[in-house]
Amino acid sequence: MPGVMPGRGPHAILWTCMFGQILAAQTPGKVDFAREVQPLLRQYCIECHGPAQQMRGLRLDRRRDAMPNRVGANRASIVPGNSAGSPLYLKLTGKQAGLQMPPTGPLSPERINLLKTWIDQGAEWPDELSGDTSTSPPDAVVVRMMNALRNGNRQEFKNLVRENPTAVNRKGATGWTPLMYAALYGDAEAVRLLLAKGAEVNLRNEGGGTALMYAVDDPGKTRLLLEHGADPNVSSGEGRTALLIAAGRTGSSPVVKLLLEHGANPAARLADGRTAVSLAVGASDGALLRLLLDTVADKKPLPLAAALQVGCSDCFEMLLKFADHDDLTGALAAAVRLGDSQMTRMLLERGAEARADLLRIIALSPETLPVDTIKTLIGRGADVNTKISPGFTALALAKRQGDTAFVDLLVKAGAKEAPASNRAVPKPKPAGSVRAALERSIPLLQRADVAFIKKGGCVSCHNNSLTAMTMAATRKSGVPVNEQVTRSQLQAIATYLENNRERALEGVGIPGGADTVGYTLLGMAAEKYPSDSITDVWAQYLRNLQLPDGHWRCQSLRPPLEASDIEITAAAMRSIQTYGPKSKRAEFDKAVQLAARWLEKAQPKTNEDRVFQILGLEWAGGSREVIQTAGRELLALQRSDGGWGQLASLASDAYATGQALVALKESRTLAANSAAFGRGIQFLLNSQLEDGSWYVQTRAVPIQPYFDSDFPHGLDQFISAAATNWAAMALASVAR
Repeated sequence: MPGVMPGRGPHAILWTCMFGQILAAQTPGKVDFAREVQPLLRQYCIECHGPAQQMRGLRLDRRRDAMPNRVGANRASIVPGNSAGSPLYLKLTGKQAGLQMPPTGPLSPERINLLKTWIDQGAEWPDELSGDTSTSPPDAVVVRMMNALRNGNRQEFKNLVRENPTAVNRKGATGWTPLMYAALYGDAEAVRLLLAKGAEVNLRNEGGGTALMYAVDDPGKTRLLLEHGADPNVSSGEGRTALLIAAGRTGSSPVVKLLLEHGANPAARLADGRTAVSLAVGASDGALLRLLLDTVADKKPLPLAAALQVGCSDCFEMLLKFADHDDLTGALAAAVRLGDSQMTRMLLERGAEARADLLRIIALSPETLPVDTIKTLIGRGADVNTKISPGFTALALAKRQGDTAFVDLLVKAGAKEAPASNRAVPKPKPAGSVRAALERSIPLLQRADVAFIKKGGCVSCHNNSLTAMTMAATRKSGVPVNEQVTRSQLQAIATYLENNRERALEGVGIPGGADTVGYTLLGMAAEKYPSDSITDVWAQYLRNLQLPDGHWRCQSLRPPLEASDIEITAAAMRSIQTYGPKSKRAEFDKAVQLAARWLEKAQPKTNEDRVFQILGLEWAGGSREVIQTAGRELLALQRSDGGWGQLASLASDAYATGQALVALKESRTLAANSAAFGRGIQFLLNSQLEDGSWYVQTRAVPIQPYFDSDFPHGLDQFISAAATNWAAMALASVAR
């Protein structure tokens, strides 16, 4: 038959068409979020899981709360492409413990299947419907009031209120009122003026926040608002009351007492079950903890481990009498991380359980326990052959830290060798010059910079913040960078912080906490991002987390990037120094000096410690004597190959060498034309790979599902990206 291909007669064609129609009928079409999904969420979910309340910590009106960022680092309820792993779908089907949702009765099978299909198709949620942007333009007068307050211009603010008395209840960006801005930036007099003009104390912004929540750093402002009817039990969009916000800040006993006197619920809990008791311990505030323990009947969950981690001995002693077996076991892990042998033995004597995870902590912690204490832990149940994470035994992880006494101990205790990796170590191929080496690295770093934010949904120190610092250094050397990418990345980082500003104001933070925020602002400062209302709130977030002795505590244990109190203190100090709000300049300057005094007394143990002690003191204008001594000690650790190692037990690598050279030059300990500096540069040139990267093996246990950030080296990509950034920064200082 003309026009018919061989073997495909009319009947075959007819069957193909019919079969295609059947397949089309069986294959669900693309689900439209705006038309089909969002109306379901609004009708059945938002009342209990929206701006007004977030029962069990679940919020479904905003994409950033419902979807995973950093590939699952938040408590996401919708996992794109995986309905079986999405708590929302499991609750709708009754396949998860607890009451099937919604509580008024199950959705129809058709509606449940619609949501399942949407999730499995990738859960597309358009930007314009994300709930992260304001839907109404800010009032111009309110914006002017805000600027006057954040700049500390009291007279201009008074004039604006006098000239525009009806503006006191209008709204600025994201629904903020003048009273909210006065609570955040102003003093008690500014709050009093607005109240006298009729400002409403319980108005809420688009994030669910109230003026009272932003006033809890000041007893005077807090008292005024409470006396004018502020409700202390309102929960924000992040699920926090004013009491829960205040409890996480050192020295807030007077404010907490005021809130309690005006009816604040002392038993209020976060979505994860923590109470104000836990938050007070995190702030290392013994006086506040004592007040709360006298008020709250239910002390659980007991933050005994946190008391050790933040170094609050008073807190620990107060809590110990309430501790059960699980509390003691959690505290044991904290004692091991601190290398506190005496505390470790005391907790074991009280019945703490020695679990296998303790061996992971011993392997990663810069603090060391005596061999006899480790033997005791193994004898009490810490199994040397238990896998402590996918692909890692205690022995494998210990070997990543070098040839140490702990490795020998594990082998003697019967730890089995893991199968040898068949992955070949990449071979270096040096460039012809420093400039050529940089020209290979910069495009690679910028590509990975873009890819990480796009794929990870958040900002990282290794792929983003360090890259911003590298671009700033490279630009000075005259080596070209893609300025369009640097501008768009800086804006993407600012947008990420802006979208999470309420989390900053309420002490919730972002994945990585103060460590990530410190690095993020460090990168923005290097790229000369101007101070604005975004950086204000994140600088305030960091300031609120500073401990009484001036330092910040690293909560993670992912060496080398996230394991050093000295590093996090230096980065946070530099961030608040650069971005502290003008209206609170004196307060922030005092915090900077307090951090500098702590850094001067700190005892570094790792290369990371030494580098950031030098950089931090240099940024703060600290003691020249301490800087010079620290510089000489760091220089003395240079190896015969010209490089530095992260630990004494590890070989030289680009991460440790690059950052050591940066610190030594920044502190003027070593001139760029010196022989020692030249040997370090040559080490970096000799170890670069042809693709422009430097390879470094990770020492940390992965905490998130693997994804490709468009940087080489697979599971070692993040530390290798960080190493490449530090190496490039060092090379930029001598590029011609």
